[in-house]
Amino acid sequence: MTQDLKSIIERKDAHLRALTQMSVEMNSQRSTSDLMNLVSKQTQTLVGADRVSIMLVDPAVKQLSIVSSAGVDDDVIQSMHLKKGEGIAGKVWESGKPILIPDISKDADYLRLSQKRQPPPSSLIAVPINDSSETFGVINVQRPLKADVFEEEELNLVTLIGIQTAGTLRNVRLVSDLKDQIRSIRSAQEIGNVIVSTFDVDNVLRLIVRGIRDVTGADACSIMLLDEKGEDLTIRASEGIPEEIANCVRIRKGENIAGWVAQEGRPLLLSNIEEDERFECTAKGRYSTNSVLSVPLKAKGKVLGVINVNRLVSPRPFNSNDENLLMIFANQAAIALENARLYSKLEKLAITDGLTGLANHRAFQEQLAAELARASRFFQEVSLLVIDIDHFKSVNDTFGHQQGDHVLRCVGQTLQKLVRKMDMVARYGGEEFAIIMPQTPKTEALRIAERIRKHVEEQRWVEDDENRSITLSMGISEYPNDGHDPAVLVELADLALYRSKQNGRNRITAVSIEMVKAKEGDPK
Repeated sequence: MTQDLKSIIERKDAHLRALTQMSVEMNSQRSTSDLMNLVSKQTQTLVGADRVSIMLVDPAVKQLSIVSSAGVDDDVIQSMHLKKGEGIAGKVWESGKPILIPDISKDADYLRLSQKRQPPPSSLIAVPINDSSETFGVINVQRPLKADVFEEEELNLVTLIGIQTAGTLRNVRLVSDLKDQIRSIRSAQEIGNVIVSTFDVDNVLRLIVRGIRDVTGADACSIMLLDEKGEDLTIRASEGIPEEIANCVRIRKGENIAGWVAQEGRPLLLSNIEEDERFECTAKGRYSTNSVLSVPLKAKGKVLGVINVNRLVSPRPFNSNDENLLMIFANQAAIALENARLYSKLEKLAITDGLTGLANHRAFQEQLAAELARASRFFQEVSLLVIDIDHFKSVNDTFGHQQGDHVLRCVGQTLQKLVRKMDMVARYGGEEFAIIMPQTPKTEALRIAERIRKHVEEQRWVEDDENRSITLSMGISEYPNDGHDPAVLVELADLALYRSKQNGRNRITAVSIEMVKAKEGDPK
């Protein structure tokens, strides 16, 4: 065996061992940046290069940029961004084939991008980082001519490094995506645990937008809900959007991106908004990235709103994985809203009279206690009206219970219409009603009660007897002059109501000093 052949075999054997060791070290890397730094340093050592740069494709802006280097000037790193087909690296990206240039100082493509200075005589190798389906980037290595020109053997070596790097990079990205998915699932589970433990929908929605922003890397996220008419979207929870802006955003259903999603009921992923004729005009200037993702928020097939995400800084477009992830969170938000709606309905049923739709006895007692506590803090009066339908038993006996129920509903609706928004009307029991009037002295309560009495007397609600009128007897007590305790005020109002009935019905009696003294057991 000749000395030259022996030297070639030893060199190739050394390269093989180095590549094997490099492959082992590559597979131990956990991030793209760590992997690229390892490749640039190892490549520099293996081929004896004085400069190595690794450029990766950024799909958002469709260009190559340096992500790792050894021996490359900072100004070159910051300024070197190449489109497909531009410069040497751009040509390698476009063709997917390696290039060996013996002297870059004589290469037109290199000279055109050489930062306005004559490059020193160097030999260059540029190889693609690719596999059978995708080119991820380009590895560039340079060596001064005085240190010898690169040869075919070294080109093959760097090409193998490019192939190894592509495989490892794909694995690193897959692992990273898997970690993101696991993180997303855990985040969704955490939100799910909150949903089943609370009916505070605003708290849940805030948690959801925070989770979305965290797992998608979005700079801005919002949950928009349709109003009761299902016509306009407004922001209910958001992250990354100034409060003053979030509070005034209103989008018509069918308009813009969120409105389109609300109307169509299906997700919308736009890689480049300016290329979509539906939103080219309305979105121009509204988004600092062309990529927008919006998904519908549905419950039982009905669209409740939409979830939107946007990147204001990162140029990376959203993809189908982001869309699938966002749909998971949309389902969570829909569950939260539906749970809150059902809970609200149950709560309302618990404090609502089933026949009249008014507050029931329980709600009345709770509200009276709350209003008296508030009145005590602010030194205000509260008046209480207790109302009874005169001769109601005869309506039931003569015309039947269905007609009696009709009269109860009509009286309840009338009371609700004739009082102020701050007053509370309740069905106290049987044919009795009660009205709590905050910030109202007895004199004002008497005026309102008289208006109610006259209005009801003028109505004809008994369908089988158009001449029959319904009349009311009422009793009025006032906090704090008649009493401080809710039970005492109710008892005094009942006593005044009884006086109204004793004196001929269809009248109003206010609690007097004598009645208070009698209640307190004072013989005077």
